[in-house]
Amino acid sequence: MSAVGPQGDADLLAATRGGNAAAYGTLYERHATAARILARRLVRDPVEAETAVAETFTALLLLVRDGGGPREAFRPWLLAALRRTIRDRGRGERRPGRGTLPADPALAGPERAPMARVFFSLPERWRLVLWHTGAERAGPAEIAPLLGLTPDGAAALARTAREGLRQAYIRTRLAGDLRIGCRPTLRKMAAHLRGDLDRRAVAALEEHMDGCAGCHAAFLELADVGRALRRAVGPLVAGPAFPAYLTGLERARGVRGRLRRWRVSGSWWRPLAAVAATVALTATVTLAAALTVASAGEPPGPRSGFPPPGTPSPPSPAGRCAGDPSARTPGGSPGAGSVLPRP
Repeated sequence: MSAVGPQGDADLLAATRGGNAAAYGTLYERHATAARILARRLVRDPVEAETAVAETFTALLLLVRDGGGPREAFRPWLLAALRRTIRDRGRGERRPGRGTLPADPALAGPERAPMARVFFSLPERWRLVLWHTGAERAGPAEIAPLLGLTPDGAAALARTAREGLRQAYIRTRLAGDLRIGCRPTLRKMAAHLRGDLDRRAVAALEEHMDGCAGCHAAFLELADVGRALRRAVGPLVAGPAFPAYLTGLERARGVRGRLRRWRVSGSWWRPLAAVAATVALTATVTLAAALTVASAGEPPGPRSGFPPPGTPSPPSPAGRCAGDPSARTPGGSPGAGSVLPRP
Protein backbone atom coordinates (compact mmCIF):
# COMPACT_ATOMS: atom_id res chain seq x y z
CA MET A 1 0.00 0.00 0.00
CA SER A 2 1.29 3.44 -0.90
CA ALA A 3 2.24 5.75 1.94
CA VAL A 4 1.53 8.84 -0.16
CA GLY A 5 -1.54 10.91 0.69
CA PRO A 6 -2.80 14.43 -0.11
CA GLN A 7 -0.45 17.36 -0.54
CA GLY A 8 1.35 17.92 2.73
CA ASP A 9 2.03 21.27 4.36
CA ALA A 10 5.59 21.22 3.00
CA ASP A 11 4.29 20.97 -0.57
CA LEU A 12 1.75 23.73 0.03
CA LEU A 13 4.40 26.03 1.51
CA ALA A 14 6.69 25.40 -1.46
CA ALA A 15 3.82 26.19 -3.83
CA THR A 16 3.05 29.37 -1.88
CA ARG A 17 6.65 30.50 -2.30
CA GLY A 18 6.10 30.05 -6.02
CA GLY A 19 3.09 32.38 -5.95
CA ASN A 20 0.27 29.83 -5.68
CA ALA A 21 -2.47 31.55 -3.67
CA ALA A 22 -4.71 28.46 -3.72
CA ALA A 23 -2.02 26.48 -1.88
CA TYR A 24 -1.98 29.05 0.91
CA GLY A 25 -5.77 28.90 0.97
CA THR A 26 -5.51 25.19 1.75
CA LEU A 27 -3.09 25.92 4.59
CA TYR A 28 -5.61 28.43 5.90
CA GLU A 29 -8.40 25.86 5.82
CA ARG A 30 -6.23 23.35 7.69
CA HIS A 31 -4.99 25.63 10.45
CA ALA A 32 -7.45 28.52 10.87
CA THR A 33 -9.56 26.67 13.45
CA ALA A 34 -6.53 26.10 15.68
CA ALA A 35 -5.51 29.75 15.29
CA ARG A 36 -9.00 30.92 16.27
CA ILE A 37 -9.01 28.65 19.31
CA LEU A 38 -5.78 30.20 20.59
CA ALA A 39 -6.88 33.73 19.68
CA ARG A 40 -10.10 33.37 21.67
CA ARG A 41 -8.01 32.32 24.69
CA LEU A 42 -5.85 35.44 24.35
CA VAL A 43 -8.50 38.11 23.63
CA ARG A 44 -12.14 38.23 24.73
CA ASP A 45 -13.60 40.12 21.77
CA PRO A 46 -14.38 37.60 18.98
CA VAL A 47 -14.06 40.30 16.32
CA GLU A 48 -10.64 41.28 17.64
CA ALA A 49 -9.63 37.62 17.72
CA GLU A 50 -10.72 37.09 14.11
CA THR A 51 -8.89 40.23 13.00
CA ALA A 52 -5.70 39.06 14.70
CA VAL A 53 -5.97 35.68 12.96
CA ALA A 54 -6.43 37.34 9.56
CA GLU A 55 -3.46 39.67 10.14
CA THR A 56 -1.28 36.75 11.21
CA PHE A 57 -2.09 34.72 8.11
CA THR A 58 -1.39 37.79 5.96
CA ALA A 59 1.97 38.46 7.60
CA LEU A 60 2.95 34.79 7.33
CA LEU A 61 2.02 34.83 3.65
CA LEU A 62 4.33 37.80 3.08
CA LEU A 63 7.10 36.05 4.99
CA VAL A 64 6.75 32.79 3.06
CA ARG A 65 6.68 34.59 -0.29
CA ASP A 66 9.87 36.36 0.75
CA GLY A 67 11.51 32.95 1.18
CA GLY A 68 11.34 32.88 4.99
CA GLY A 69 9.15 31.16 7.50
CA PRO A 70 8.51 27.46 8.02
CA ARG A 71 9.34 24.78 5.47
CA GLU A 72 7.12 22.07 6.96
CA ALA A 73 5.99 22.72 10.55
CA PHE A 74 3.40 25.42 9.81
CA ARG A 75 1.23 25.12 12.93
CA PRO A 76 3.88 26.02 15.58
CA TRP A 77 5.00 29.02 13.51
CA LEU A 78 1.39 30.15 13.13
CA LEU A 79 0.63 29.96 16.85
CA ALA A 80 3.82 31.78 17.85
CA ALA A 81 3.14 34.41 15.19
CA LEU A 82 -0.43 34.86 16.41
CA ARG A 83 0.76 35.59 19.93
CA ARG A 84 3.11 38.23 18.54
CA THR A 85 0.34 39.78 16.42
CA ILE A 86 -2.01 40.04 19.39
CA ARG A 87 0.73 41.58 21.49
CA ASP A 88 1.52 44.14 18.79
CA ARG A 89 -2.15 45.00 18.32
CA GLY A 90 -2.39 45.63 22.03
CA ARG A 91 0.42 48.15 21.63
CA GLY A 92 -1.38 49.89 18.78
CA GLU A 93 0.69 48.36 15.95
CA ARG A 94 -2.13 47.19 13.69
CA ARG A 95 -0.70 47.00 10.17
CA PRO A 96 0.42 43.53 9.05
CA GLY A 97 3.80 43.41 7.43
CA ARG A 98 7.04 41.57 6.99
CA GLY A 99 8.53 42.73 10.26
CA THR A 100 5.69 41.79 12.60
CA LEU A 101 6.34 38.10 13.18
CA PRO A 102 8.73 36.23 15.43
CA ALA A 103 11.37 33.94 14.03
CA ASP A 104 11.24 30.20 14.49
CA PRO A 105 9.51 29.37 17.79
CA ALA A 106 12.85 27.91 18.87
CA LEU A 107 14.05 31.50 19.25
CA ALA A 108 10.95 32.79 21.04
CA GLY A 109 12.44 32.34 24.49
CA PRO A 110 15.26 30.67 26.41
CA GLU A 111 14.74 26.92 26.17
CA ARG A 112 16.14 25.95 29.55
CA ALA A 113 14.53 22.50 29.61
CA PRO A 114 16.64 19.82 27.91
CA MET A 115 13.53 18.42 26.19
CA ALA A 116 12.80 21.77 24.54
CA ARG A 117 16.37 22.17 23.32
CA VAL A 118 16.37 18.67 21.90
CA PHE A 119 12.99 19.15 20.21
CA PHE A 120 14.10 22.30 18.39
CA SER A 121 17.30 20.60 17.25
CA LEU A 122 15.40 17.90 15.35
CA PRO A 123 14.61 17.92 11.61
CA GLU A 124 11.56 20.07 10.91
CA ARG A 125 9.52 17.13 9.62
CA TRP A 126 10.04 15.32 12.91
CA ARG A 127 9.09 18.48 14.80
CA LEU A 128 5.88 18.68 12.77
CA VAL A 129 4.77 15.15 13.59
CA LEU A 130 5.87 15.39 17.23
CA TRP A 131 4.07 18.70 17.73
CA HIS A 132 0.78 17.36 16.40
CA THR A 133 0.89 13.84 17.88
CA GLY A 134 2.66 14.71 21.12
CA ALA A 135 1.89 18.29 22.09
CA GLU A 136 -1.58 18.45 20.50
CA ARG A 137 -2.54 14.76 20.97
CA ALA A 138 -3.68 14.35 17.35
CA GLY A 139 -4.07 10.88 15.86
CA PRO A 140 -2.44 9.58 12.67
CA ALA A 141 -5.59 10.05 10.58
CA GLU A 142 -5.79 13.72 11.61
CA ILE A 143 -2.18 14.58 10.79
CA ALA A 144 -1.80 12.42 7.67
CA PRO A 145 -2.92 15.22 5.29
CA LEU A 146 -0.46 17.66 6.88
CA LEU A 147 2.37 15.22 6.14
CA GLY A 148 1.19 14.16 2.70
CA LEU A 149 0.98 10.56 3.94
CA THR A 150 -1.61 7.90 4.63
CA PRO A 151 -2.58 7.34 8.28
CA ASP A 152 -0.32 4.28 8.37
CA GLY A 153 2.56 6.31 6.95
CA ALA A 154 1.93 9.08 9.50
CA ALA A 155 1.94 6.56 12.36
CA ALA A 156 5.23 5.09 11.15
CA LEU A 157 6.82 8.53 10.89
CA ALA A 158 5.60 9.38 14.40
CA ARG A 159 7.33 6.27 15.77
CA THR A 160 10.54 7.20 13.96
CA ALA A 161 10.39 10.78 15.27
CA ARG A 162 9.78 9.66 18.86
CA GLU A 163 12.73 7.29 18.72
CA GLY A 164 14.88 10.05 17.23
CA LEU A 165 13.84 12.43 20.00
CA ARG A 166 14.71 9.85 22.65
CA GLN A 167 18.14 9.16 21.19
CA ALA A 168 18.92 12.89 20.92
CA TYR A 169 17.69 13.48 24.47
CA ILE A 170 19.90 10.69 25.81
CA ARG A 171 22.93 12.12 24.00
CA THR A 172 22.20 15.53 25.52
CA ARG A 173 22.07 14.02 29.00
CA LEU A 174 25.26 12.03 28.42
CA ALA A 175 27.07 15.26 27.50
CA GLY A 176 26.45 16.60 31.02
CA ASP A 177 28.25 15.95 34.29
CA LEU A 178 27.04 12.61 35.59
CA ARG A 179 27.69 10.56 38.68
CA ILE A 180 28.89 6.97 38.56
CA GLY A 181 26.23 4.64 37.23
CA CYS A 182 24.23 7.25 35.32
CA ARG A 183 25.91 6.79 31.93
CA PRO A 184 25.20 3.06 31.50
CA THR A 185 21.68 3.60 32.79
CA LEU A 186 20.95 6.41 30.33
CA ARG A 187 22.35 4.42 27.42
CA LYS A 188 19.93 1.57 28.14
CA MET A 189 16.76 3.62 28.60
CA ALA A 190 15.65 3.67 24.97
CA ALA A 191 16.24 -0.07 24.65
CA HIS A 192 14.23 -0.63 27.83
CA LEU A 193 11.31 1.35 26.40
CA ARG A 194 11.46 -0.76 23.23
CA GLY A 195 11.41 -3.94 25.32
CA ASP A 196 14.87 -5.00 24.13
CA LEU A 197 16.50 -5.61 27.55
CA ASP A 198 16.64 -8.92 29.36
CA ARG A 199 15.39 -9.29 32.93
CA ARG A 200 18.79 -8.84 34.53
CA ALA A 201 19.45 -5.58 32.64
CA VAL A 202 15.98 -4.28 33.49
CA ALA A 203 16.51 -5.08 37.17
CA ALA A 204 19.86 -3.25 37.21
CA LEU A 205 18.38 -0.22 35.46
CA GLU A 206 15.42 -0.01 37.82
CA GLU A 207 17.65 -0.47 40.87
CA HIS A 208 19.77 2.50 39.79
CA MET A 209 16.73 4.68 39.12
CA ASP A 210 15.30 3.87 42.55
CA GLY A 211 18.27 5.69 44.06
CA CYS A 212 18.78 8.38 41.40
CA ALA A 213 16.09 11.03 41.09
CA GLY A 214 17.75 12.53 38.02
CA CYS A 215 17.78 9.31 36.00
CA HIS A 216 14.25 8.53 37.15
CA ALA A 217 13.05 11.94 35.93
CA ALA A 218 14.84 11.48 32.60
CA PHE A 219 13.22 8.07 32.15
CA LEU A 220 9.75 9.50 32.80
CA GLU A 221 10.29 12.13 30.09
CA LEU A 222 11.39 9.46 27.63
CA ALA A 223 8.52 7.15 28.54
CA ASP A 224 5.84 9.79 27.91
CA VAL A 225 7.18 12.02 25.15
CA GLY A 226 3.83 13.72 24.62
CA ARG A 227 3.56 14.84 28.23
CA ALA A 228 7.16 16.06 28.17
CA LEU A 229 6.50 18.11 25.02
CA ARG A 230 3.32 19.61 26.48
CA ARG A 231 5.26 20.73 29.55
CA ALA A 232 8.47 21.95 27.90
CA VAL A 233 7.56 22.99 24.35
CA GLY A 234 3.86 23.87 24.36
CA PRO A 235 4.22 27.05 26.47
CA LEU A 236 7.15 28.22 24.31
CA VAL A 237 4.92 28.10 21.23
CA ALA A 238 1.44 29.00 22.50
CA GLY A 239 2.32 30.75 25.75
CA PRO A 240 0.59 30.37 29.13
CA ALA A 241 -2.72 29.78 27.32
CA PHE A 242 -1.44 26.45 25.96
CA PRO A 243 -3.51 24.23 28.34
CA ALA A 244 -6.69 26.15 27.47
CA TYR A 245 -5.76 25.90 23.80
CA LEU A 246 -5.50 22.10 24.12
CA THR A 247 -8.93 21.98 25.74
CA GLY A 248 -10.35 23.98 22.84
CA LEU A 249 -8.77 21.62 20.32
CA GLU A 250 -10.28 18.59 22.06
CA ARG A 251 -13.73 20.20 21.99
CA ALA A 252 -13.37 21.04 18.30
CA ARG A 253 -12.43 17.42 17.53
CA GLY A 254 -15.49 16.24 19.43
CA VAL A 255 -17.77 18.54 17.44
CA ARG A 256 -16.30 17.32 14.14
CA GLY A 257 -16.79 13.72 15.20
CA ARG A 258 -20.44 14.29 16.12
CA LEU A 259 -21.10 16.08 12.84
CA ARG A 260 -19.68 13.11 10.91
CA ARG A 261 -21.89 10.68 12.83
CA TRP A 262 -24.97 12.85 12.36
CA ARG A 263 -24.33 13.10 8.65
CA VAL A 264 -24.39 9.32 8.35
CA SER A 265 -27.43 8.85 10.61
CA GLY A 266 -29.95 10.94 8.65
CA SER A 267 -30.92 14.13 6.89
CA TRP A 268 -31.85 16.08 10.03
CA TRP A 269 -28.22 17.25 10.25
CA ARG A 270 -28.68 19.53 7.22
CA PRO A 271 -29.55 22.69 9.23
CA LEU A 272 -26.30 22.22 11.15
CA ALA A 273 -24.43 21.83 7.88
CA ALA A 274 -25.92 25.11 6.70
CA VAL A 275 -24.57 26.84 9.79
CA ALA A 276 -21.16 25.26 9.21
CA ALA A 277 -21.23 26.42 5.60
CA THR A 278 -21.93 29.98 6.75
CA VAL A 279 -18.93 29.85 9.07
CA ALA A 280 -16.79 28.46 6.25
CA LEU A 281 -17.92 31.27 3.95
CA THR A 282 -16.93 33.84 6.57
CA ALA A 283 -13.50 32.23 6.85
CA THR A 284 -13.11 32.28 3.07
CA VAL A 285 -13.94 35.98 2.92
CA THR A 286 -11.40 36.64 5.68
CA LEU A 287 -8.70 34.78 3.77
CA ALA A 288 -9.58 36.59 0.54
CA ALA A 289 -9.10 39.89 2.34
CA ALA A 290 -5.75 38.69 3.67
CA LEU A 291 -4.60 37.64 0.20
CA THR A 292 -5.71 41.00 -1.18
CA VAL A 293 -3.61 42.82 1.41
CA ALA A 294 -0.66 40.57 0.61
CA SER A 295 -0.95 41.28 -3.11
CA ALA A 296 -1.59 45.01 -2.78
CA GLY A 297 1.92 45.86 -3.86
CA GLU A 298 3.22 47.38 -0.67
CA PRO A 299 6.74 48.77 -1.03
CA PRO A 300 9.59 46.36 -0.40
CA GLY A 301 10.75 46.31 3.18
CA PRO A 302 13.24 44.44 5.27
CA ARG A 303 12.74 40.70 5.12
CA SER A 304 11.96 40.53 8.80
CA GLY A 305 12.35 42.23 12.13
CA PHE A 306 13.27 39.01 13.82
CA PRO A 307 15.81 38.68 16.57
CA PRO A 308 19.08 37.26 15.25
CA PRO A 309 19.25 33.49 15.45
CA GLY A 310 21.27 32.15 18.33
CA THR A 311 21.63 29.22 20.61
CA PRO A 312 20.70 29.70 24.29
CA SER A 313 23.56 29.32 26.69
CA PRO A 314 23.24 26.18 28.82
CA PRO A 315 23.08 26.56 32.58
CA SER A 316 26.36 26.05 34.38
CA PRO A 317 26.96 22.65 36.00
CA ALA A 318 26.13 22.48 39.64
CA GLY A 319 25.10 18.89 40.16
CA ARG A 320 26.47 15.52 39.19
CA CYS A 321 23.35 13.44 38.66
CA ALA A 322 21.75 12.96 35.27
CA GLY A 323 18.55 14.98 35.03
CA ASP A 324 19.49 17.24 37.94
CA PRO A 325 17.87 20.61 37.06
CA SER A 326 21.16 22.32 37.85
CA ALA A 327 23.28 19.98 35.75
CA ARG A 328 24.89 21.12 32.52
CA THR A 329 22.60 20.11 29.62
CA PRO A 330 23.97 21.51 26.40
CA GLY A 331 21.57 21.64 23.47
CA GLY A 332 22.28 21.15 19.84
CA SER A 333 21.48 18.87 17.01
CA PRO A 334 22.19 15.17 16.98
CA GLY A 335 25.89 14.42 16.86
CA ALA A 336 27.87 13.35 13.86
CA GLY A 337 27.83 9.78 15.06
CA SER A 338 24.05 9.65 15.23
CA VAL A 339 22.43 6.39 14.36
CA LEU A 340 18.99 7.95 14.08
CA PRO A 341 16.78 6.83 11.20
CA ARG A 342 16.60 9.39 8.45
CA PRO A 343 13.39 11.46 8.37
